[in-house]
Amino acid sequence: MKTAINTMPNLTAKDADRTLCNVIGFTCSCCIFLGLVCLNGCSDSEPTVASVTKTSAVLEKTKQSHFQPLQDELRQLSADHALPEQIDGSRIITSPNAESFAANVGTILDEKQTQRILTRLDDFFPDGRRPVTALTLEQAAGFVKFYQSQQMAARKSLDGPQDQFQWLAADGWFADTSFTEKAHALCGLELISGIDAITSGNLPAAIEAISYSGRILRRLGEDQHLTSRLTVVNLRRQWLEMIAVAVAHPDIQREHLQQIYDLLLRQMANWPDESKPWIVDRAIGLQTFELVRQGNYLSLLDKEETDKLEEEGMQVIKSRSVLRYIDQDEMFYLAIMRRLIGVVKVPYNERTSVRDEIKAKIKAAPESEQYPQVSVELLLDGIDNAQRRISDDRARCEAWVLAVAHSITAQAPDYAKNPTTGEAFEILSDENVVEVKGLTPAQFDRPVIAPKR
Repeated sequence: MKTAINTMPNLTAKDADRTLCNVIGFTCSCCIFLGLVCLNGCSDSEPTVASVTKTSAVLEKTKQSHFQPLQDELRQLSADHALPEQIDGSRIITSPNAESFAANVGTILDEKQTQRILTRLDDFFPDGRRPVTALTLEQAAGFVKFYQSQQMAARKSLDGPQDQFQWLAADGWFADTSFTEKAHALCGLELISGIDAITSGNLPAAIEAISYSGRILRRLGEDQHLTSRLTVVNLRRQWLEMIAVAVAHPDIQREHLQQIYDLLLRQMANWPDESKPWIVDRAIGLQTFELVRQGNYLSLLDKEETDKLEEEGMQVIKSRSVLRYIDQDEMFYLAIMRRLIGVVKVPYNERTSVRDEIKAKIKAAPESEQYPQVSVELLLDGIDNAQRRISDDRARCEAWVLAVAHSITAQAPDYAKNPTTGEAFEILSDENVVEVKGLTPAQFDRPVIAPKR
């Protein structure tokens, strides 16, 4: 995926666990696209980022197509208020709250601080269940103290009324999603603070960190951009790993577990509608086709692909070939996205027939006479993995809610099955602990265990 699912140039990833880049095949294609337009010193006749974005958002050339199925779909999207500019009309706030987290997230940390926190976060939540080193744990207190003013500023912004993040769907590839990286770092700062508090035996401070990091997760999770939603997936996994460390502390009491349970329930309350990020992603896909129609196909490719085409002398031929069946290509993409969006409200494991249907169509597409090159090569790769990751996020949360609920004998929600696999959750209990079975190692590679209190 190099466009719609992949519009993450502002998420500078160190590894796949931070931004899911391995899942969705991320490239900085939109950064390369900047080479198409002149950012400084352009003459009046040369295109600018703003002008290219504006023309692609209104889908001028797409709307001129004489392909009736495509025009019918555009009319339906318009009726659904799912075109790029229509999406903005329903979510942009004219007078945002200047004290909210959304309004302040971009200024609390600078870029250098952001990257340093994200790098250190990897040390506290290493890949492959490698243990956190003693040196790392010893450095935590000093690290958190160094960023205490930023942490307190973020907490203050989270305490009052909240607004949505103010990006524009009409900006397509150039939508300002830099807030995701800043929010990621601030959440990471809370996670590091929580680990430090737990290892120091300060459980009230640890729960406070769990609370504030959970608030950031909810803010990001409720955002309608797919970048935000995918950022939350692995970040909330780390949040649950911190909870696992907290509940395993020998001094944890029932009141602490009750507080953690309440925080888990807040994550589950008003679980974000999965269809909205995909609707936004489809709008970016529409703009991608518009850019291709405007003659910008080569600028959407990463450097490796453009170098290969240049080496083979295929640039012009490839650019012309994608336009040959552009109408059918775009309809292929929109039909698949409509099917996908139509089933995301049901659990992932119940989407099998639709998922298989979509996979079969994508697999067969290269053999078709009217090969949908833009759809297959730029837009649709990785969508099933992205959906699965979102479902895994839900499964992990459900398992931990069940574990802590049974540890304090609360009335547990009716989470019977893992929403990704369809396998039943199994609750094992003795006089000391409760364990919930049913997550796969890929979903969560440590036991889901809570002590009885």
